[in-house]
Amino acid sequence: NTARVLVGNYGCDYRINYTALGDGVNLASRLEASNKAFGTVVMVSESTADSAAMEFQFRKLGRILVPGKLQIVTVFELLHEKDEPAADAEMNSQPQKGEGEQKVLHNWQWIPKDLLRRAVQAYAWGIALYISGDPAGALPRFREALAVLPSDLPSKTMVELCEAATASAEGRAATPFDGIIRVTK
Repeated sequence: NTARVLVGNYGCDYRINYTALGDGVNLASRLEASNKAFGTVVMVSESTADSAAMEFQFRKLGRILVPGKLQIVTVFELLHEKDEPAADAEMNSQPQKGEGEQKVLHNWQWIPKDLLRRAVQAYAWGIALYISGDPAGALPRFREALAVLPSDLPSKTMVELCEAATASAEGRAATPFDGIIRVTK
C-alpha cells in the first residue's frame, strides 16, 4: 500500500521501538494477509499499482473488503517487471518447449509469458463482469483463464466465488450481488 504514515522511534527512555504507524500501515498488513485468499505472492492497493505502473505489470484482482475496515479497496497482483528478460535455461528447472520461448517468474514458477498474458486477459474480462454484478457471465472467463493456465490460483478462487454467487442467487432476492469480495481471514 502507498500512503502517508508516521515512521520512527517511539517509546520512552528505557524502551524504544522503531515502527510505522497509520491507517496505511494497517491496510498494508491486511493486504499482505489477503494474499492467502487469492493464492498470490504480492498483492498491492491501487495507489501502489498506479505508482509503479511504469516499471511493473499488474493484474487487477478485484474489489475487496478486508477484516476490520469499512473501505472497499481495489487490489492488484504484481505479475513481473515490464521489460523482464526471458528466463535463462539454467535458471529454469523445466525444459524449454520451444526455441526462444520467453518465460516470466510468477508465483515461484517459470511460466511462458504468452500463457500468462492469455490467462490475465481472460481474468480481466471475468473480473470486469464480476465487479459489474454478473458472476454468471464472469464464470466462463475465469474457467477460460484456468484452462490456459491451470496453476493460476486467483482464477481458481474466482471460479469458486462465482459458483457460490450463482448457486445462492436464487435464494436471496432481497440482497443483490455487489461484486465485492469479502476477505474473512
